[in-house]
Amino acid sequence: MTSRTADPLRTLYDVLAAQQAAQPTTVRSLPADERRAYMREAKRRSRERQREAGEAGSPLATDDAIRAALADAALMILATDAPGAEQVMSALRRAFPGRGGVPATVRARCRSGALRPTLLRSRSDARGT
Repeated sequence: MTSRTADPLRTLYDVLAAQQAAQPTTVRSLPADERRAYMREAKRRSRERQREAGEAGSPLATDDAIRAALADAALMILATDAPGAEQVMSALRRAFPGRGGVPATVRARCRSGALRPTLLRSRSDARGT
């Protein structure tokens, strides 16, 4: 009776061991040099995808692109004194404590066009006119 119950357990163990052995190696388990090479190549592919998406006119929603879009929106709000301008000025005051002139300088530079949006552009700017 013992041999009959041991066989299904051994079979299950063998199946599970084979499944685990068939799984690909994770990046974390790679040696340091191979991990660095893998990460370097992954970053290169990511930058390539971002570049292609940007050239196609629809950038990927990466953290940096989202921050740039939000910064551009804040620049446009300050330049036009749109609703929310006071909240942007308040955020600038919190970001640069002890530098009271920074918010006013930023607002003046936005209005003069010295600080321009980088990601969000008007259609005429995008065409180069």
